[in-house]
Amino acid sequence: MADTDREVRERFAANIERLRRRERLSVEELAGRSAVDVGELGEILRADREAGYGTIAALAGALGVQAGELFEGIRWTPPGAG
Repeated sequence: MADTDREVRERFAANIERLRRRERLSVEELAGRSAVDVGELGEILRADREAGYGTIAALAGALGVQAGELFEGIRWTPPGAG
């Protein structure tokens, strides 16, 4: 079963939060390290906004992980694939 768009955003946000806490960074510190606007980051963390490619790469770099780690636990199955 595929995750809904909202579920994907929520899981993505939870992954960022987990990694941010692991690094002991505040939201403001993560925003500064990644050069992502703190307001935009807040919307991403509330699952109100999808992150673009550049933002994903910047957040991963600031957290010291590969971008794929931000997608941990997110899955999608094409319609009709089972």
